[in-house]
Amino acid sequence: MPAVSNAQWPMLQRTIEQTSVPPTPRPSWIARAINKIFPGGLGLLQKGGHFPNGVYILAYHSVVDPDHREPWEMCYRKGETTVAQLRTQLAFMLDHMTPIALSAAPGLWADGGPKMPYFAITFDDGFTNNRVHAHPVIQELGLKPTLFVNADFAARKQWFFRVLSAVLVHGGFSGRLVTLLRQKAPHHRWSDDGKILLNEMKNFYVVDIMEDVITETYWECLGDPDGLNIHLDRDGALHLQRSGWEMGNHTRSHRLLSHQTLPQITAAIEDNAAYWGQQGVPLIDFLAYPVGRAMDVNPAVNAWMQGNPAMHGIFANGGVNFSLRRTEWLRFSFGSLTSPEQLEKAVYAQIQRTLTACHILQEKSPP
Repeated sequence: MPAVSNAQWPMLQRTIEQTSVPPTPRPSWIARAINKIFPGGLGLLQKGGHFPNGVYILAYHSVVDPDHREPWEMCYRKGETTVAQLRTQLAFMLDHMTPIALSAAPGLWADGGPKMPYFAITFDDGFTNNRVHAHPVIQELGLKPTLFVNADFAARKQWFFRVLSAVLVHGGFSGRLVTLLRQKAPHHRWSDDGKILLNEMKNFYVVDIMEDVITETYWECLGDPDGLNIHLDRDGALHLQRSGWEMGNHTRSHRLLSHQTLPQITAAIEDNAAYWGQQGVPLIDFLAYPVGRAMDVNPAVNAWMQGNPAMHGIFANGGVNFSLRRTEWLRFSFGSLTSPEQLEKAVYAQIQRTLTACHILQEKSPP
């Protein structure tokens, strides 16, 4: 793979995001691509499947029981997975791959790389339903996931702004919300339509202003956001850790790192680690970049990562780990897929996207 400059990073994640695959990914094409890109190949799994050796990392967020939703779960359904979907997806992975804790994944390359397909499981944002609904499934299947946590969420100083905004819009308060947004973030013509507004607040994000406006509006219209019980507190996270879960760094308050300077990024990451250390909940050496697209980081994030060589950084917008890229680990999601055929096709699609991106970058590298 070509050397990556600070300005170019993250090349692989960005290229994967720009890479499409045919409606039906082709295992035969994948086999040829592997042999071309990776001398000696990667090897194929013999345990009832055909997936190349590597580390396949699943990204989850909110896990719900659709028949017994909390009030906030009724309003915010972005990226959610039902209990039944989670169980089916993880059972599929167990049928085809070997589970591994995320913290152990880097060590697979100490002896030349994975000798079989492995999979790891991650959850972002520390939602309370990870303990209520995901944990029983995890225990039942004997897995060891990683939960990426935020200090300000656990300490009830902040709440994920997209959840609060969804509750506000669902409750009929989008008018007040858009009024404050137009006052404090006039650079964008915010829509009066609540559903469009929710997407705009993600796509035209303004660090701090977005969180502050939404929190202010929530207090004004609905009261204390803590009553929603969105995020696990310290005790909830500690319970999961003592039950076998790992905890990873997701920054102090989930602000997008791409909108911050190096000193701000340093504080966001290191303050979060310090908080959890003080709470007796040590974090593994993995940082999940909030939201997790290539556009959600900047050169200052890479500069911090280069200054902290023990830390691994992980995205969440597609791809499979066929090589060790410390600052550019890849994750993907199954969404609502449940049938074996759908899940197999989804895995092949991620494989083909990754290999296509690797081939593109290989062609761009200097001789």
